[in-house]
Amino acid sequence: MKYNYDSYALYEYSKNMTFTVRVKITLTEAPDAELLKKAAVKAFVRFPYFNLKVRTDETGGYLLEHNDKPITVSPEPKRRIILGSAETNGHLFSITYENRDLYFNFSHSICGACGALFWIKSTLWQYFTDKTGEQINAADIKIPGTSPEESENAIPDPNDLPSDEPVGMYNGGNSYMPLGDYLKYYLNPFARDAVYFPMEFDLQSVLKYAKGNDGSPNSIISAIMFKALSRVWASNKKVTQISAGIADNYKDDIGCPGSHRDFIRLLHAKYKPEMKDWPVEKLSTATRGSMYLQMQPEISCYAFRKKIEHLNTIDSLDGLKAKCKYASANSPLRKGVKDSFNISYVGKIDWGGLEKYIESVFTITDGHLMFEMNAINDKLFVNFQQVNRKKEYLNAFLEVLKEENISVKLGEMREKHMPLIDLR
Repeated sequence: MKYNYDSYALYEYSKNMTFTVRVKITLTEAPDAELLKKAAVKAFVRFPYFNLKVRTDETGGYLLEHNDKPITVSPEPKRRIILGSAETNGHLFSITYENRDLYFNFSHSICGACGALFWIKSTLWQYFTDKTGEQINAADIKIPGTSPEESENAIPDPNDLPSDEPVGMYNGGNSYMPLGDYLKYYLNPFARDAVYFPMEFDLQSVLKYAKGNDGSPNSIISAIMFKALSRVWASNKKVTQISAGIADNYKDDIGCPGSHRDFIRLLHAKYKPEMKDWPVEKLSTATRGSMYLQMQPEISCYAFRKKIEHLNTIDSLDGLKAKCKYASANSPLRKGVKDSFNISYVGKIDWGGLEKYIESVFTITDGHLMFEMNAINDKLFVNFQQVNRKKEYLNAFLEVLKEENISVKLGEMREKHMPLIDLR
């Protein structure tokens, strides 16, 4: 690995891959723009591993170098914001705002939503501390002005990781994906058809339901979505298997629990059409069984070693074009097993004293049919994302929720408005 670990996913960015993330925080009241700018600049300095700009070296490799310019905070534009450009001072991170909504925009190369919360919580802590004049309860928030710990930027040596063989590996299968629906998006991921439907659940009710059905939020949502898709695709003879890809952050397995990086791999739960009438409890049990088998630390170590091999191969290629072509065609996450839908949930995050100032949290990502989940203030916020405006998947999902007596507050359809990246 020749370059900064966080630079390699930039090779996957192209007209067919957005590879950016937005975390939308809705506050209980509209922010003071000037105060927010000052707080954001002060907080962002706390994270040297985020204060970076991109440069291409003589071999075509992407270099991440220190960027001493301040992070930008600006009104949400009518067009897509361009990270890495002059409008964001060259940073791959930026904050935009509209009414009570704050958008934390960033490149997925540096981190995912879980790692970005280091920066997001720090920014909000500084803002509300300045605004109220009170010392907000910090919980595990990384306070501006403190020094980063080495663990925040840790990367293991793959040679130091155990090399024991896992008990078994998921071998995929022929899971159905409606590629026709997604073709337009794959050809142009920045099209306006990429949308999301924000959902709000009572967290305690969901947890009570999950406990009563041998499940967790991950397994319950997976089971319910399977039942929904079984109805949408009931007459489709090509549907011989439906599967869920469930995100697993394996940083604990490789000895980097405090890292800002989301060392992500997917756990897979597969379902057959004949399971469509199973009760949610039985489906959830099967889902959790699949997840547990795949959560072996040996698989995590294997996945990380394969990732390093992938990065080393990128290094061995000459020229930016060759590096980008290989990286896009061989992405460890995107090249492997294909699933019918995906789920990402890291559990309830400790927001400390910030909770009373936040109304909702939604993560907006790339992906074909995906659930991004966040919990705060005894609410579970589920972002139902898809690449077109059809409501057949949504309506089927809502139908199963109603049958299971799970109440949900559904927001209006919104465009994802994913940021662009300027890598020139």
